[in-house]
Amino acid sequence: MKKLLLAAIILIAISCKKEKTPAPKEPEYFTRCGVLLSTPTLDSFVSPTYYITAIVAFPEGNELVHFHGNVTGDHDGSWFLSRYDIDSTYCTEPVLK
Repeated sequence: MKKLLLAAIILIAISCKKEKTPAPKEPEYFTRCGVLLSTPTLDSFVSPTYYITAIVAFPEGNELVHFHGNVTGDHDGSWFLSRYDIDSTYCTEPVLK
């Protein structure tokens, strides 16, 4: 009887293992940085948003990149050139991996 009781307790202990649930993963964001190989070209400007195209050297290879941003205040259309000089670093917006 003792052996049967002991075997039942062991079987119950084995069958009642606690299931481990994995912790939810934090979202991963991915940003790529590269070096501007060309002077950016202002494609269009609709106040306050500008649209620019440039060739960027990423570690994976060169790409034609289209990006945009907003400006405030008075400007003559050349405001973006000093910010995006050749050989300056350009990083993409963080995107969900």
